[in-house]
Amino acid sequence: MNRSMFRVPGSVFLAFAIPALCQAQEIAPVRPGLVAVPMPAPDDLEPAVSEQMRAQRMMFESVAARARVSDRDLAAAYHALGRLCHAYEFFDAAEAAYTNAIALAPRDTASLHLLGYLYQQIGRFDNALASYAQARRTTPNDSVVRARLAEIYLRVNRLAEARELFQELFEVFPALARAGLGEIALREGRFSEAVQLLEDALRRAPHATSLQYSLGMAYRGLGQLEQARSHLMKRGPTGVRPADPVVDSLTTLLRGERAQLKLGRQAFQAGQLEEARTAFGKALEVAPSSAEARVGLGMVLAQMGRDREASEYLMEASRRGTTDEVNTVLIGLLLKQSRSAEAFEVLSRTSSVGADDEGTVLGLSILLADRERFREAIDLLESAHREFPDRVRITTTLARMLAASPDRSLRDGARALTLAMRTYESDRSAAHGETVAMALAELGRCSEAATWMQRAVADAERDRDTTTAGRLRVEIPRYNGTTCRP
Repeated sequence: MNRSMFRVPGSVFLAFAIPALCQAQEIAPVRPGLVAVPMPAPDDLEPAVSEQMRAQRMMFESVAARARVSDRDLAAAYHALGRLCHAYEFFDAAEAAYTNAIALAPRDTASLHLLGYLYQQIGRFDNALASYAQARRTTPNDSVVRARLAEIYLRVNRLAEARELFQELFEVFPALARAGLGEIALREGRFSEAVQLLEDALRRAPHATSLQYSLGMAYRGLGQLEQARSHLMKRGPTGVRPADPVVDSLTTLLRGERAQLKLGRQAFQAGQLEEARTAFGKALEVAPSSAEARVGLGMVLAQMGRDREASEYLMEASRRGTTDEVNTVLIGLLLKQSRSAEAFEVLSRTSSVGADDEGTVLGLSILLADRERFREAIDLLESAHREFPDRVRITTTLARMLAASPDRSLRDGARALTLAMRTYESDRSAAHGETVAMALAELGRCSEAATWMQRAVADAERDRDTTTAGRLRVEIPRYNGTTCRP
């Protein structure tokens, strides 16, 4: 499995992206019509963050206690409180604080902007749309707000509104606009236009590996399967985002382990691997027992091609208990290093394996088969095939196992033949011709199997693959009898 096949799923960091809220210590509504702010309990936070939260609360309460505090000053105090809670991803508290700030100052664009981003982060897209739309009405020329609004319109499939905004931003945010318009063209079936726009976006933002998936699907729509596979194998978690000073300023508030974890995640998502490695390393220095920091370091090192180091960090995190996504990445790394016993150890504590990494799925299926766990190997391949039916290597491996599993009760020659014919039609290679022959042999159709073996030899000779041609030629006689089941 080469490095281009190994991509870190963006979902891997989600397990650590949202800290659990501590036991809340509410700030009661200061005025009628406002809402309580559920603050985290300071004693449950690391000392640097606890002190920072305590100081911010005291500042808020000093403003709120003034005899005739203005709406504007109280809104500013709620906004500052919301920013700090948002920076540490205490989303309930931040949402309440921003809501109060907006109630007191309806034209508070910064609170509207940050509340929209908060909703975007936690997947409440209708709320995000409302907040960004209100911010745009307040400051119609704010390009960042328009960019954020365009992202949400695209996310909820309101393509006409998204297209209008991306076109307005074509010169302001050239990579983002081209990426958005390319995605719209893809969804509308205009594949040539999608390829042109997405290729242009990637040239302008080469770190945006998430565009590789859309580009691959656009090439697939054009019937250019090799290019499609090439781009799909390069997909990753990093997208194109607008420069957003309002949101980016949140990171200046961060302290301690949590600060470094968030900085590490943000750098990773932006493709800044060295900065991410440094941030996660500092988080581990501050909190040596941090599983989040180990996962972060492991993921970054994997992307940097430092597989041995990456696997050590992830192995330690896995032993302490982590997500299946992390374990899937770790298994892939261990298989690349031929550390099959350790890969099997990780598999034993993994409830499900993600089908996203083709190389890991194939390696695991072989590992399971080597240990005579043929049913699990076939189930893994079947699951991956259902999710990604166009992945030729998974389809071929599944067909071969169904045609020639040592456990004959698991064989299914008819299904193997269907899968094998599909792969041969997409790629007339010797290997795929041999798979057709194996499926026919399992069905007892020996003369047809022999004919396909001869065709596979011809395909190998056409491709000047003398080694494969010689091996297949030796195999032909066993297909010429009346009994030819593998």
